[in-house]
Amino acid sequence: MTINQRWWLALYILAFVVGALLYAEPQGFSVRCPLTATDQEAIEGYYACGSELTIVTKPNSPVHDDLQRMRGQDVIVVAEAR
Repeated sequence: MTINQRWWLALYILAFVVGALLYAEPQGFSVRCPLTATDQEAIEGYYACGSELTIVTKPNSPVHDDLQRMRGQDVIVVAEAR
């Protein structure tokens, strides 16, 4: 095998690895918005994230308690498909 052939083989392997990594990249989205809820909505577990997203949690769960502490702050919600 000559140097030129080795160069092309290395280039093909690199292109294959990069293509495989790009194809395996998780698909998803993220939303950055203010987390809001009235007192009644927060008690029931309903939180609005801007006008795009509503989050519903089970009251008194750890996630509910975390969201209740984050009310009024800008949050980033990330959803990924695997």
